[in-house]
Amino acid sequence: MLSTLSVSQSGLNAAKTAVENISNNIANENTPGYKKRVVQVSELAQMDSQFAGRGVGVDGVYRITSQYMYDKLISENSKVSYYDKLSSMLGSVESIFKETIDSGFTADLNRYYQSVENLRANPSSQVYKTALQNQGKILVESLQNLYSGVEKQQANEKKELYANVDGVNSILKEIGSINEKIEKYGENNDLLDKRDQLELELSSYVDVSVSRDSGYYELKIGGQTAISSNTNVRTIDVKEEETLQKDKYTLVDNSTVPIPTVYDALKYNKDFTPKIIDANDIVTYKLNNEFEVSVTMGELITMDWDGDGTATTEPVTNSNLTRALVYKINSNPDMKGSITAYNGDYSIDASGNKVTKDTQDNYLRIESNAGGIANEFDGRISIEKRDNTTSSIVDSRESIYRNESQSTDPKSKVYLSIYDNEVTAKSGIVKAQVENLSSDSPNNKFQVYFDKLDAFAQTLGDITDKYIKTGTNTYVYGEAASDESLGVINSVGLFSGSSIKTLKFNDSMVNELTQEKLDYLATMQWNNNLSYDGKAQTGTSTSKASLSEFFRDLRVTVSADKESVNFLKDTQAGVKMSIQSSYDQLTKVDKDNEMLDLMKFQAAYTANAKIITAIDEMLQTLLGLKR
Repeated sequence: MLSTLSVSQSGLNAAKTAVENISNNIANENTPGYKKRVVQVSELAQMDSQFAGRGVGVDGVYRITSQYMYDKLISENSKVSYYDKLSSMLGSVESIFKETIDSGFTADLNRYYQSVENLRANPSSQVYKTALQNQGKILVESLQNLYSGVEKQQANEKKELYANVDGVNSILKEIGSINEKIEKYGENNDLLDKRDQLELELSSYVDVSVSRDSGYYELKIGGQTAISSNTNVRTIDVKEEETLQKDKYTLVDNSTVPIPTVYDALKYNKDFTPKIIDANDIVTYKLNNEFEVSVTMGELITMDWDGDGTATTEPVTNSNLTRALVYKINSNPDMKGSITAYNGDYSIDASGNKVTKDTQDNYLRIESNAGGIANEFDGRISIEKRDNTTSSIVDSRESIYRNESQSTDPKSKVYLSIYDNEVTAKSGIVKAQVENLSSDSPNNKFQVYFDKLDAFAQTLGDITDKYIKTGTNTYVYGEAASDESLGVINSVGLFSGSSIKTLKFNDSMVNELTQEKLDYLATMQWNNNLSYDGKAQTGTSTSKASLSEFFRDLRVTVSADKESVNFLKDTQAGVKMSIQSSYDQLTKVDKDNEMLDLMKFQAAYTANAKIITAIDEMLQTLLGLKR
């Protein structure tokens, strides 16, 4: 009878524990990260087969979860966060390019065209000249406002990136602290829930993979270990690197073995035959369609020709042409602040100086003085061959561009690192920010828009600078193409610059516009044969458009990018929602089910209590008989 009392007492305790657990579940129904608890019970081991049993024991209170579903959830959450952030970024850019009929760059461009037409109809009108001056300035300002708007958005993302990485490091430290408590006190359900919630929060920033082997916890971000051995936390750093632009004017003959032969592009043709550059010929280096320096064959220049520290006066010949041009570039006050020219490759001495071998011409090498995409420049060389005796007679013209395969574009790289090891995030908010802050990232949407705006500015500056008239209403458009064509070059100089930041409207040149120049400028409104590759307007480019069409395509690109990302975001959100729903059904507290369980265990508690009461009465009866 006493054993029966013990059995009922164990049932009473088990039911009491179950009711307490249900109460805790209901109380934490809305607690973030809380997972439903269940009480696990089992029959107490029997000591003698003659007895019916020893009752029930509470083995513990466990949380309901699925590690597989949870890992899938944090993976999909990271992807959703990536697309959500990207959508937000592109939405901000799209708003910058929004226009109405009367406002926006398209309207400004149309008003500029109209001001040209008005002045063309009355070239002597001071009112129309003033109107063109105003519209030209507005056009440049409108372009630069678009560019600076995207720049500000990018700057905001960089600032937020640093804040987000601080948030990531804070979460990592919290997880390490929880792991320390788990090591000390054991795997308490509340600690495990808090750790899971932190992992889910972390996955919004970066992709996360977690190993939770017994007694060992490891968390990786982008394949790099951020937490190892439970409590060893490695924080993430944001690194920035900026590299120089290096333009090499070379021709490389790869057919020579074992070492390819490098030729000076100033002196050799593309078939590696020597150029004929002689008396009166002019070699010009042009920077950003704004500044230029020239060397005339035969002119006397006083400089240190051989790098021995002694300056001598010598005529420019085919043997020292490259060194003469290097000297002119480095002596020009408008150029030397941003670029430096070298006579070929250099070595660095003990003092950190760059030393070239100047006993002979090597090739023209030009580098930006500071690294990063902000210090990008545009340069080219023009050679004008003139008659040896009558210098006013032009025999031919050509342009030389840098060797693309040998040259290096400037880069502004932003990346994450753990202990100087680069972390390549595969998803998350931080990935969206990093890839749109690094200029060399193929996924950098900001850089695509910057490049297109710069291409627009380069073409605008080029075609409004110079031209050659070849017939009635037919022209060689732009300075670059004029430098490659025979004919009288007419200088307009209305715009200058080869990028948004260098683009200028030269309002003083409006007073120099003749009827012929205005007729030329008027044709640009309808010219849909313009190229935007930074080269001459030769008509050979595969991508051609008018200025209006090119800008419209840019706006379409911005909107299409936003729509494409929104579609991917919605699709990914659906995948996450499906997993989240299944996971919540498994782990979340359901009040209806909890109330049913409460009634069940309450009934069990009552039944066990009644049995105890009955046993007590039976014992009282037995004790009364004995008395």
